[in-house]
Amino acid sequence: MMILLTILHVLICLLLVVVVLLQSGKGGGLASSVAGGMSSASFLGGRTASNFLTKATTVLATAFFLSCLVQFISYDSGSDEATSATERMLQQQSTAPVPFNPAPAAGGGEVVPSAPEAAPAAPAQTGQTGQ
Repeated sequence: MMILLTILHVLICLLLVVVVLLQSGKGGGLASSVAGGMSSASFLGGRTASNFLTKATTVLATAFFLSCLVQFISYDSGSDEATSATERMLQQQSTAPVPFNPAPAAGGGEVVPSAPEAAPAAPAQTGQTGQ
């Protein structure tokens, strides 16, 4: 269900971008150049295109806000599981053991072990006193 809502939301966003770009601004915009760039041969006529694009913008903007609201309401934030990809990745990294990489560093440096090495054993005392 959420995937369908997301796809619908993206389609509304794309259509809204196209409709806003087609509207004429001070310079005429893209709406007048759809049918060849002549002012008398503009797409749907000058006034009709303006009214249609204005109504389409209003409808798509309303659909965009409603889509956002529906997705917000249908989002289940009560679950204890990690919901974002970042949270899942952080949980996987914290539970997975860190692998030992014995390869040398790229600059030709020495290999640094990930675990400390055991200290050498102290020499055994022989029971002789210092002379």
